[in-house]
Amino acid sequence: MAKIPESFRAYQYQTGIDRIRDAYRASADTINKTVSEATQASLQYLESGADDREYDEDGILVFSTASSLAQAELDAILAFTVVREAFITSAVHYWERSARVWTGLHGFEHKFADLRKETQRLYPVSPQLPNLNRLNNVLKHNSHRVDRTLLRNRPDYFGTLFPARTGNNPPEPRLRINHGHVEEAFEIVRASGPTR
Repeated sequence: MAKIPESFRAYQYQTGIDRIRDAYRASADTINKTVSEATQASLQYLESGADDREYDEDGILVFSTASSLAQAELDAILAFTVVREAFITSAVHYWERSARVWTGLHGFEHKFADLRKETQRLYPVSPQLPNLNRLNNVLKHNSHRVDRTLLRNRPDYFGTLFPARTGNNPPEPRLRINHGHVEEAFEIVRASGPTR
């Protein structure tokens, strides 16, 4: 069996992460367009002055075009969150699958630390890869949980829904992944394997 040249292995690995990145960007462009259209529709309706609110016999709002348009805008924004999280997970899994091939560590007993250690013997590995792996684990297992190590190492991954009311009771941070974080994830994965 012929050995694959390192240059081809690098080409194969780098091309794979390019494909994932390109798929993310296409998805992000589509969702950006959807969010923009939903926001515009909502603003146009509000500026029109129309009011089609309907209430039931108890005075409870049962329908409103303004509410429906605002919900469509919120749904599009939330869809963007899901896409960002999915592509971060996809990038990390791409690295894991690749690392298993490079290192020959295919068993379930070989966890991230083993894969990283053995990969470092062969290729450069980004110092941010452990943080990206922690982020991926939070996304996969419980995005409402706060990983204190990740919060300390990457506070930019987190934010709060509401401003602090008092210094004694600060709001609990939540994941707030943005477009830049996803692009950075691709670069971390790109820098953690064969490059030439």
